[in-house]
Amino acid sequence: MSKDKNQFDAEASESEETSVGEPLEGEFRERLRSVKSVTERRTLAGLARQLGSLPVDAARAALEGSASIAGVSLRASIEFLRAAPDAARVLEAAELRAWGEMGRRLAMGDVETAVSFFLAGVDELKDVPQEARPLIFQVCSRQMTLSSSVALETFKLAPAFAAHIRDAESLRSIFEVAAEISKRSARHSADFLKATPRLTRRLRDFNTEDATRIFRAAIALAAAFAARAGGIAADAWTALPTALARQTTENALRLLRRTSDFLERGGGAALHALVAGGEVLRTLPEAFDEWIDLLWVVAEHGNASLIAFVRAGPSFFQTLTNETERARAIELARRIISLSREVARVDAESALACFRSSTQALRAVSIEQFEQWARDGLKAERSDQRARRSYYALETRRSNDALHTNALGLALEKIQHLLSLYIEALTGRAVEIEPLTAFTDEARINDGRTIHLPAQVAEFNDEQQNFRLYKVLAAHAAGQIEFGTHERDTSDLRAAYSSIAELYAEENLDARDAFALDGYINEIEKGERALSPEDEAELAAKTRRTLPTDSDYRAVLALFPQRGLAYRIFGTLENGRIDRRLRRAYRGLARDLDLTREHLRENRPHIIDLPVTLVPFELLFQITLCGGALLDARQFYSQIVSELETIVAEYLTGSQASVADTLMATSRVYSLFQSIAPDQSQQQAETTEEEAETDNSDSAFESPDAESTPDRKSQQQDARELFNAWNSMEPEGE
Repeated sequence: MSKDKNQFDAEASESEETSVGEPLEGEFRERLRSVKSVTERRTLAGLARQLGSLPVDAARAALEGSASIAGVSLRASIEFLRAAPDAARVLEAAELRAWGEMGRRLAMGDVETAVSFFLAGVDELKDVPQEARPLIFQVCSRQMTLSSSVALETFKLAPAFAAHIRDAESLRSIFEVAAEISKRSARHSADFLKATPRLTRRLRDFNTEDATRIFRAAIALAAAFAARAGGIAADAWTALPTALARQTTENALRLLRRTSDFLERGGGAALHALVAGGEVLRTLPEAFDEWIDLLWVVAEHGNASLIAFVRAGPSFFQTLTNETERARAIELARRIISLSREVARVDAESALACFRSSTQALRAVSIEQFEQWARDGLKAERSDQRARRSYYALETRRSNDALHTNALGLALEKIQHLLSLYIEALTGRAVEIEPLTAFTDEARINDGRTIHLPAQVAEFNDEQQNFRLYKVLAAHAAGQIEFGTHERDTSDLRAAYSSIAELYAEENLDARDAFALDGYINEIEKGERALSPEDEAELAAKTRRTLPTDSDYRAVLALFPQRGLAYRIFGTLENGRIDRRLRRAYRGLARDLDLTREHLRENRPHIIDLPVTLVPFELLFQITLCGGALLDARQFYSQIVSELETIVAEYLTGSQASVADTLMATSRVYSLFQSIAPDQSQQQAETTEEEAETDNSDSAFESPDAESTPDRKSQQQDARELFNAWNSMEPEGE
């Protein structure tokens, strides 16, 4: 029974093949009869017989394809038949048919190109996953309609795409996106595929799991671009490697997600958001979300304003981070963005002008002053859009005057040139004056030509008095140049370095600890034999540390165990030394110096109101820059005052006192402060460093009377901060 059944099945199969093959045979014979050359007819017949070894569907596809191609070029048809058996081992029947159709279209343009196409075969497609191959032919077929050369190039590059993308699902998705793009633009679909290897190389910067997540998110974004904006998807795909460079996984996914949201505003807007967003995330990622929220407010006014705002973003963030410390840049960016959002609710173009002018304005005024100016602009220019936009762009004199006068104080920008002339007349040196906001890392090394001053002074309610304070601050800064605060490699500096290095050397720390014992070696067997004076001198010479080449006072301060405490003490003492040298060298400056001194004395807090951790620093400040300790300070801390006055008199009052003398005085005061309250001194120094890291607008030497004078206006600073600002800009840890 089984044998009969098998025989019946075989006969049925043969009958089916015969029924399918008969029409093909008839059609093929008809084509043969149309061929005039006997040789060509024999060649075609022989090639057709070779198709007998193929499955029926593959043979049918080959014969149909050959017949179709023969209508265009008999030679191309022969080459197709010759290559078909090998191609059928790689391609499915439908794919073989699509391959033949590609060759037919090529033959319509150039027979030689079609012949070469068939001769090249499809062996390289063996490495392409089965599920992706139909999409390759689909993409190429659509490209062929618009450009045969583009389609041919895509077909040749397909195996390379498969080599770069091992995941079959991802490869299929890539070709799906390319197929969607090819509906509108053959060139853009090809560009999309060409950019894929570059993106995969960029994703190697991430670990395997993260790279897979990012790549899938990128494909989803590209698919959304293709569906909404067609060819712009290729531009976005090409921009992705640069946008993802040096990003964390979280930031990369955030960028792709937020870019996708902007597609509702159009492909061009989303593309600009992608490119600019990558720059913003590399520069200041902490402000990225606020920036995106601002863009959505601007988008309500149209795409032109949106794109202009997007393009202004990277330069804005770059300028902020280049000109201010990072923590301060984050704060400023958020405040400016918030302010721009307020203006954008009224007028997007005015908001753009405000956003662009902010970095320039902050070089001359405080952020509080800028905020007040911007809000005043909404009130003053409400009725006239043109005037309002000129106001925020700082194009009018009234706008500039309002910026510099809407808050208490005097802006450096207003008197910058005048101060330069004043310092040149005073010292005979030509100097440039820049605001502290432009005090970048590259400018930390003093060049002997530039001094940095606060962007605004608001100590007095009178502009003339504030100008006199500016003169004193400028004289102090010029004095640092003239009297060698930043001098390098001098003999005095080398001597100070060696002395302080010896004082804080580890071996000497052990020796000093011995004085805390009872004066005896309790375990004699553990004692060491004493060295002779000659051996001690030789050992000291070998272990003596020397000042590194091209070093200044910072190399000496780096020797102190508590560097923040040493910087703080040094800054106050050095200000005192410069003040004394200025009084000796320029007696005409005494009047302005006395004005500042009296102002400082009048605004000092009561010593008993200060936390105990701040008392030593307040005493040192009074003695160095206020003409001596106040009565209440002498009454409660007479011994400490006496010690500090002795140190200041010994090191800072000499007519030739140098920065090396200040460093030696720093060592003395440092030891004194540690002996008074070592834990408290360290705690206060650490607090100072943390404050400097979180807000560079505040001095590292926070005013101790900030709480005791609550009625002081927020725009004002303690003059003590103004004097110490130069030292608060030192890099942490130097």
